[in-house]
Amino acid sequence: MTDMGPKPVDDLGKSPGSPVVKPLRPSYAHFLPYPFLQARMTTPGDLITTEYGDGVHEAVRPRIIPITADSGRPKQLSSLDTQLLDMETRTTPMHVGAVLMLAPDQPFDIMTLRCLVADRLHEAAPLRRRLRRVPLGLDRPYWQESLSIDLGYHIRAAALPHGATDRDLADLVARLHAIPLDQARPLWAFTLISGLEDGRQAIYTKVHHAVVDGMSAAEIMGVLLDIDAEPRRAPTNAGIRADPTPTVAQMLGRGVAHTVTRQFDRLKAPRVLGPVLRHTLSSIRGTHPDLPFNGPSSPDRAFSFVSLPLGDIKIAKNSIGGTINDVVMTLCTSALRRWLIEHDTTPDRPLLAAVPVSVRTPEQFGTAGNQFSIMLCELPIDQPDPQLRMKLTHAAVTAAKQRFRATTPTALHDASAVLPPLLHGLTTRTLLRMGASSLPLANIIISNVPGPQIPLYAAGRRVVASYPASVLTDLAGSVNITVMSYDGHLDFGIIACPNAIHDVWKLTDYLSDALTELLSPPANAGQ
Repeated sequence: MTDMGPKPVDDLGKSPGSPVVKPLRPSYAHFLPYPFLQARMTTPGDLITTEYGDGVHEAVRPRIIPITADSGRPKQLSSLDTQLLDMETRTTPMHVGAVLMLAPDQPFDIMTLRCLVADRLHEAAPLRRRLRRVPLGLDRPYWQESLSIDLGYHIRAAALPHGATDRDLADLVARLHAIPLDQARPLWAFTLISGLEDGRQAIYTKVHHAVVDGMSAAEIMGVLLDIDAEPRRAPTNAGIRADPTPTVAQMLGRGVAHTVTRQFDRLKAPRVLGPVLRHTLSSIRGTHPDLPFNGPSSPDRAFSFVSLPLGDIKIAKNSIGGTINDVVMTLCTSALRRWLIEHDTTPDRPLLAAVPVSVRTPEQFGTAGNQFSIMLCELPIDQPDPQLRMKLTHAAVTAAKQRFRATTPTALHDASAVLPPLLHGLTTRTLLRMGASSLPLANIIISNVPGPQIPLYAAGRRVVASYPASVLTDLAGSVNITVMSYDGHLDFGIIACPNAIHDVWKLTDYLSDALTELLSPPANAGQ
């Protein structure tokens, strides 16, 4: 009779009879003439499921990356980075993510993913840094180089039941996306998900919004992924440069000086932000007051995704002489209109969308952090004719861009600087709670991130799609539609509060139907 009971586990988390993985003796590290970063490949209790053979396999050895003596200035979070950190509450985790779908031709195991990240870690500084807070929040936090990173913690595996569907995958991602990141560690986590039908796998990634925006997140993915099936070699011999972190006394001293600077900035704020505030208040009047997805969100998340062919999107945009983004906004408008009608809500007036816009300059590429602002745009969900709806959306987006260009590109940074970081964001969270009765300031967030139009590979495995999973905030309703172009298609990822939209997959169906509708000739075309 076969014994189906659980097997005991030894100290290394391996069942008796499995290949023995001996702990690495750390003594040699003390002879290094300079500091170093140690990336541990396993964590206590981590089950290593890959067969390694006898002895210590190279894959499980900690990666030792030298830290050079060449260092720059202390790296402090910007005012916008800090506000994105301070906005986080139990119901609003502030991380952005993606689901990378892998082709099923070559199985991927967890140690391969950890090795991939470990071998590129010296090129991905945002994944190495952790927060260093100033006492009492008297100044903005700093980024500190980690000397030890537990990849066994940051990179985990999850197995769905064999033959699981895309909806099963989305449910798991929704649960993972609802869990805030541990702010005592570097602010990121990857999950390798297996068990999908046809042998497919997926990598779910999340990184805190204080670390990256859409553009800088794409830059990190560019470091980890390859443009060829043969992985590039990324030698670590040159080491990494670690920016110094000030002592507590230095942080407090710098904080006093920054307090004086901030007072001058606040005195200038009415003059700098006055025009922006007038435009914003004027636009906010367009917020639809009676939509089911208005208002604060719950701690839970729902997720769905779909890919649409870029060629068809281009045909639609050429029909009005517009842009790909015009078509994206039109598809979202049409899908939301149909959802509202089927849920007995009359779309009798436009809704207001908050659209993140990158203001990153060429000099700021490769610097991580956040360089974006928000454009507010009315969407004509009240227009029943699909062709006219697209023309009206094109006109609305064009007008919104003109208003946006008339404002300072750093307006969101300037506005963030007005709020003090005192008590680690207590002011920010208090203001959000006080304004909850009159929120949201927009009905929905819609974001379009440009991506590569060539296939990418993760350790030789082709990435066939990249579905974004973004944030929800009480400032902009309970739905976020983020789109990324990739290798000939647009990948839509929808995050929603299930209390507001329990059938989030219908929105993906409606997006597909809306594109078909745009490509169909008008009913009176032959008349």
